[in-house]
Amino acid sequence: MARVMTVHLDDIEIPARFLHDGTLSHADVLRVRQICTSTGQPVRVVLDRLGIVSQSTWAQAVAEDHDLPLLTLDDFPLRLPQDSRLSTDYMKQNSVALLTVDEDAPPRVAIANPMSAQVRRALKMTLGSEIDYVIATDRDIEAALARSETAADEEQETTTATLMTVAEDGDDTDRLLELANNAPTVRYIDGLFAKAVESSATDIHVEILDKTPRVRLRIDGILVPANPVERHLYEGVVSRLKILAGMDISERRLPQDGRIRQQMAGRTIDIRVASMPTVHGETLVLRLLDNSKTLAALDRLAMPDLALGRMKDALSQPNGLILVTGPTGSGKTTTLHAALAEINDKGRKIITIENPVEIQTQGLIQIDVNPDLGWTFASALRSVLRHDPDVLMVGEIRDAETAELAIRAALTGHLVLSTLHTNRASEAVLRLGDMGVPQYMLQSVLRLVGAQRLIRTLCTHCATPVALHENENYRSLAQSFYEADPSLGPPEGWQPHMAVGCSQCNNTGYVGRQALFEMLTPNEAMAPDDQAKTQQRTMGLEGVGLFARGETTLNELVRVFGAGAFWI
Repeated sequence: MARVMTVHLDDIEIPARFLHDGTLSHADVLRVRQICTSTGQPVRVVLDRLGIVSQSTWAQAVAEDHDLPLLTLDDFPLRLPQDSRLSTDYMKQNSVALLTVDEDAPPRVAIANPMSAQVRRALKMTLGSEIDYVIATDRDIEAALARSETAADEEQETTTATLMTVAEDGDDTDRLLELANNAPTVRYIDGLFAKAVESSATDIHVEILDKTPRVRLRIDGILVPANPVERHLYEGVVSRLKILAGMDISERRLPQDGRIRQQMAGRTIDIRVASMPTVHGETLVLRLLDNSKTLAALDRLAMPDLALGRMKDALSQPNGLILVTGPTGSGKTTTLHAALAEINDKGRKIITIENPVEIQTQGLIQIDVNPDLGWTFASALRSVLRHDPDVLMVGEIRDAETAELAIRAALTGHLVLSTLHTNRASEAVLRLGDMGVPQYMLQSVLRLVGAQRLIRTLCTHCATPVALHENENYRSLAQSFYEADPSLGPPEGWQPHMAVGCSQCNNTGYVGRQALFEMLTPNEAMAPDDQAKTQQRTMGLEGVGLFARGETTLNELVRVFGAGAFWI
């Protein structure tokens, strides 16, 4: 490949020849940069719109500099090949078009801007390391994709009409099976699973809104768009996922549950699938459970020293009740399994009762309850107590019967760990009281009440410092935080940052999550709230500490805790 003659001026890339031959002046560059920054349009589009450099002239220059062929796309087939890994929306947004797909040759891709390392890296990850690039103008690529979409819609209308005729004749199951087993559907689902595992997604949401399908991944607690499914493939995708999960594809009026076990990249992934009928069609949610993940040790959960010490003290007791509270998805199960690993030895019998079993741990007897069959937390707990356990973990205390059995197990010499859905550790006692547990019984068995949240941490590649003295709102809030907890240090020494977004963090500004904890002793948990909170820094103030050190943002704290009270 020839040496690329490109210059980088203030974050924009321009073929050097346009500067050398006087096509572009310095004033032009400044003007173009300003327009690009304000509109988000590519340099080549702005230059064409201003009448400085036409798209064809730009394409010719780029093709020569990169030693790539320049093509017009008028002669390519009306219907371009489809690859579920490369959506039409992505190609439109990045001015690329997949021209040919052949098992015996690298895929041929038309690209308007080969200087974009981000786009080429994404194509390499999607299509493989060998790609046959050609240069085309944005207009040619846009027109080719539009022609292909029109042809695809017409083709699909014909196919759908045929299949609907079959459905009217009573062979709807056969039609769904045909849709589920066609090659584009299979490729799409394989690509979706691979992307979900690569992104460490916990859930996949497959939804239909009116006539528009939507697929999203829950990554670090936030739903982000996944590679969209084409409208004509949606019913086939849903049907295939239901088949894989052992569900009835002909039943679309009632909710169903199923399971899939997939081997991907040497890892075993268990997937829980739940379907739900809506006015526009069925939607699915898939929960991904990676059995190959290594369980983090209790010491590596980033607990404050005081909280960690209190947890270890409670675990050292021969009996009693340890509770961890928080909303769904706040990391409670991970904390409980890390706690069990701390005391997991050959001298103890440890049984867990969960729904579902998310983390499989060697040395534990783990039970997966099934409420639909009457195998509930309460019935399982009643049975387990006849199996001579030393330690019990109950996935959730959600009703009075389970609460009573858990308390009685703790009273009769067992160490019981469980969770409650409350916002604060101090609310756990009130919740158990609402379930009918007398306070005197709690005083006898309660060893520790913890609460936790998961908060996203900033991407170190793109986080940008925030000057407190230049932002009145930040400065005022920082002063309030400092007055609430002087151990945070004066705001003058803080180093807050804001989220920006880059290719390293999928343009979210965040990478990964960190747990925030508060652990209350029995006396603190059962004391009035205004007394309990003075004994230990709250989760909210732990989060403020991360904000002060530039590890998360104020917006993220508000998202997790709500506005106005998260530092209390």
